Amino acid sequence: MEHKSVKRRGTRIPCTLPITITGVEPGHWYAEPCLVILVSPYGCAARFNRPVEVGSTVLLGGLPVGSEVAAEVVNCISIEDYEHLWLLGLELDEPGNVWGIQSPPDDWEL
Repeated sequence: MEHKSVKRRGTRIPCTLPITITGVEPGHWYAEPCLVILVSPYGCAARFNRPVEVGSTVLLGGLPVGSEVAAEVVNCISIEDYEHLWLLGLELDEPGNVWGIQSPPDDWEL
């Protein structure tokens, strides 16, 4: 069996960006703060205070671009049982520098 490596798209940049995640799935509405800790033009990693179902759609608000953007939850991992924190992997519906990164790496050009 041949193993294919998955190439990541866009350099990941560590950051500390407080935003709001809004759940928009029917029957699962919420709007709560979270902390983005790693960004790329295709998505981010964020610490959140609750688990979120993989495959669900969320809106990211409070971004430097000044508007909400939609993302899909692609990963949800418990990182601290005592603190009840989860690491969310979020893939943007439309890639871009929604994070306000000044002078992004060349591989952020879409």
